[in-house]
Amino acid sequence: MTKERFDYDVRCNTCFEKFTVQLFESHEKNLWLADHKDWYCESCKKEYFEKKRAELARTQAKRGFQALTGTPKRIAWAEKIRADLINKVDFLKQRLVFTDETEKELSDQSFQLFLQEWQMQTQAKWWIDHRQTTVRDISNRIAQISKEIKSGAGG
Repeated sequence: MTKERFDYDVRCNTCFEKFTVQLFESHEKNLWLADHKDWYCESCKKEYFEKKRAELARTQAKRGFQALTGTPKRIAWAEKIRADLINKVDFLKQRLVFTDETEKELSDQSFQLFLQEWQMQTQAKWWIDHRQTTVRDISNRIAQISKEIKSGAGG
C-alpha cells in the first residue's frame, strides 16, 4: 500500500519566499497544515540554526569550554549535546544538600575538577560518543573525584 503524496505551495514565515512542500496525510488535513503551520524555507532554517549554534558556543565559551573541532554538522550536533550535558551537571549541583561547609567545599572542588576534564575535550566526536551520559554517570564520576581528593588530602 503506497501513500499518496501531495505537493503544496507555502510561504516562509520569515522571508515570505514561496516554496513547495510534500505532505502525505489526507488532502483535507494537508490543506489545514499548509494554511496553519509555520513554514520556513531552507535558507531561513539554516540561518536560524546557525544563530542558535553560535549562541550555544558563546555560552559554553563563557564557562571555559573551547571551540569544538570536526565537521560542521558534527560540531553543531556536539554543541547541543555538550549544552545538554552541562545542564545535567548544573541540575545535579543544584540538587545537592550539605551537612557542613567542608562537605560543600569538597563538592565544589570536585565539580570544578570534573568540568575541567570536560573543558579539555575539544573534539566533536568525543561529545557525540558520550551523548548518553546520565546524571548518575556524572554523579559517580564526581564521587570518584571527591574520594581521590579526600585520599590525597588525608594522606
